[in-house]
Amino acid sequence: MRLPLTTAFLTGLGSLLFSLGAHAQSTSLAAAPEPAPAQGPVQGLAPGEPPSALSGWMFGYAPFDWHFSDAKKEHDFEPDEQKHAYVWLLQAEKQLDDRHVAGFAYFRNSFGQPSQYAYYGWRFRPFDSMPGLFVKLTGGVIHGYKYPYNKKIPFNNRHGWGITAIPALGYDFTPNWGGQINVLGNAGLMFQINYTVR
Repeated sequence: MRLPLTTAFLTGLGSLLFSLGAHAQSTSLAAAPEPAPAQGPVQGLAPGEPPSALSGWMFGYAPFDWHFSDAKKEHDFEPDEQKHAYVWLLQAEKQLDDRHVAGFAYFRNSFGQPSQYAYYGWRFRPFDSMPGLFVKLTGGVIHGYKYPYNKKIPFNNRHGWGITAIPALGYDFTPNWGGQINVLGNAGLMFQINYTVR
């Protein structure tokens, strides 16, 4: 039985469009890029374990420091018998990306005054052969070295507000635990223990 011309035309056109659509779909599937592989687990986490809400935060405690010199009187308004007090520090630092950090430290300074340091900084891992080793430089606002000890650090006013920069050298012994040495200008070194949440 012969189909009318219009029906035959529509049937042929439908077959052509179907074959073109099938060809275009197979071509686009062949050209489509493969999906990116899933990211591996966060370092220090078991496979399938979700990261903590505090992931990327480092908490530090410095129980000890070493001064290069004694706390001698340098200005008339300073006490005659001044000595270095016991220094300690508590710190919370957030890793913003591979190189950038920001944080806050609360500490007792060398003259027994409660002090604070809010900062932004950079952390570098210079050697691929020693991935745990890092160098860090932070800079920010420091508060606490008040009169009569306000001249003990540069760029500081009578009320204890100033700006400073602190370099550090550290090493991560495990994914969570590490340590660092903070260089306090020409005054001394501070030894710190770190715990990083993964």
